[in-house]
Amino acid sequence: MPAPWSGYAEIVEHIFNVAPEATPMRSDFLDICYANDIDDDVVDGFDALREGVQFVNADEVRAALADLGQLSD
Repeated sequence: MPAPWSGYAEIVEHIFNVAPEATPMRSDFLDICYANDIDDDVVDGFDALREGVQFVNADEVRAALADLGQLSD
């Protein structure tokens, strides 16, 4: 089930704020989700991302999630 961007944003923005040069992938987002108590819909959304694709900013992540129908807003 799609989740609001705010559910993803906490994780995505944290990565880019802590390490602006980071190029996280699907597995990086999932690692954070599994290490924390993250909503299942958010986990499913990150899981839908294609493995191996590196993202250079939060806007790219948001666009990819939207393209996959994983955003509810």
